[in-house]
Amino acid sequence: MELTNIFEGERLRLTEVDPKADSEKDSLWSHSIEYARNRKSNPVRPISALESRKKLEEELKEAEEEGNRFHFAIRSKDEKKELVGFLDVVNIEWKNGQGFLQIYFGNEALCREYLAESVQLGLTYVFDELNLYHVCMEIPAYETAIAAVLEKAGFQHEACLREIIFHEGKYFDRIMVGLLAEEWRSQKGLK
Repeated sequence: MELTNIFEGERLRLTEVDPKADSEKDSLWSHSIEYARNRKSNPVRPISALESRKKLEEELKEAEEEGNRFHFAIRSKDEKKELVGFLDVVNIEWKNGQGFLQIYFGNEALCREYLAESVQLGLTYVFDELNLYHVCMEIPAYETAIAAVLEKAGFQHEACLREIIFHEGKYFDRIMVGLLAEEWRSQKGLK
């Protein structure tokens, strides 16, 4: 059986988060209202590189201590190795084989370009490395393009939290979608 690098896709690579190097870009992206809203649900504001560095260091420290989450940087595989976003597997319930996949991109163009490949990298890690059985993602109802990508990846609608997201003066639903390991493997032609 040939071993494959679970951290590499066609154009992307999952790498370690480097708080010192990645905080500059995270800070810059925090000036984008969409990125800031997707990254946190509290009132958003731009953050400095120092704040970002502290936040990233804290996330990594908590992940190591708690053992129920994993954080990755998403980088281009080309010579630039440019940071394009972050991928997190969080709230893992080891007993139940369940967790949440979260993916954040610096801007909408990066999301359109890299979401499908990032989802596949995340699913490969979740199912083939962590051996989870069920993975969820949460998306705002107004993100129909993201929902279409997730549906194409095999995710199914599982729940709706009604009007829980306040966005541009209106309330929107938060949609929860999920995928089982056996569904993913079947879709990939694996057993």
